[in-house]
Amino acid sequence: MTLDPGVVRGHLDSAASAMDTDAQGKAYEKLIVYLFESTPGCLVEPNIISPFGSEQVDVAVGNLRFTDGPALLPATFLVECKDWSRPVDSGTLGYFINTLANRSVEVGLMVAAQGITGDPHDLSYAHSLLIQASARRIRVLVITTDEVAALTSTADFVELLNRRHLRAVASGVGVPV
Repeated sequence: MTLDPGVVRGHLDSAASAMDTDAQGKAYEKLIVYLFESTPGCLVEPNIISPFGSEQVDVAVGNLRFTDGPALLPATFLVECKDWSRPVDSGTLGYFINTLANRSVEVGLMVAAQGITGDPHDLSYAHSLLIQASARRIRVLVITTDEVAALTSTADFVELLNRRHLRAVASGVGVPV
């Protein structure tokens, strides 16, 4: 499957026009599922609830590491989607990091419409948690709605993921700059 920018725009429009925040979030999750299903070598399992109902994973991705896929990312990673009108706060990001730690997953992707709180250069607020997670061998990559909206092909998405992961490995912080 090839990524269609019109389908991406349609999902973004559905999320923006949703009647409530739950519908908005589900539309945003469908967008992310579409992106990964369009990506070579990616297997996708959306909306997984832990056996005790205490944790929910928006999207689990199996990465077969095809050369035209996100080959730099590990074989499995989790995705959290937040289509909020404000940046994701430290508490929400920290909860996601703990979910990753509880499952021994080394990479998580936070798709946050408005990014995360704080300053990436000062490593304040939620950004500070990225460095702390890195010390625990957990890398959180952050991508925004603007970055998703700018995608024109699957290759663009793969490059965004690979570069964001490379930045996280090299600096400890996988955020847009």
